[in-house]
Amino acid sequence: MTATKTRTIDGLIAEYAEPIAGAVGIEVDGGLTLPGFTRLLSDAADTLSPADSIREYLEDAAEALGALAYVDTDSARQAVLRKVDGLLYEANSDLELI
Repeated sequence: MTATKTRTIDGLIAEYAEPIAGAVGIEVDGGLTLPGFTRLLSDAADTLSPADSIREYLEDAAEALGALAYVDTDSARQAVLRKVDGLLYEANSDLELI
């Protein structure tokens, strides 16, 4: 059995903030926190067509990050972060093709 990778907000920010922001022409201020990262994802989504699946990935990721405030166990938090990681992976991969 393989170990499940532990995800963190800082890890997601480090992996996805710059590439996503750069792909849609948004500047990233250093030291992003959870609220700033959530806002960046929403702003990035707003630059895309409502019919674009990338926009949906980014909106869903921002919504899931907002739900973290209501998660009370580590396992539930990891489930949310895994979901966000998957959504951002898809969004970032698709943005690289544009």
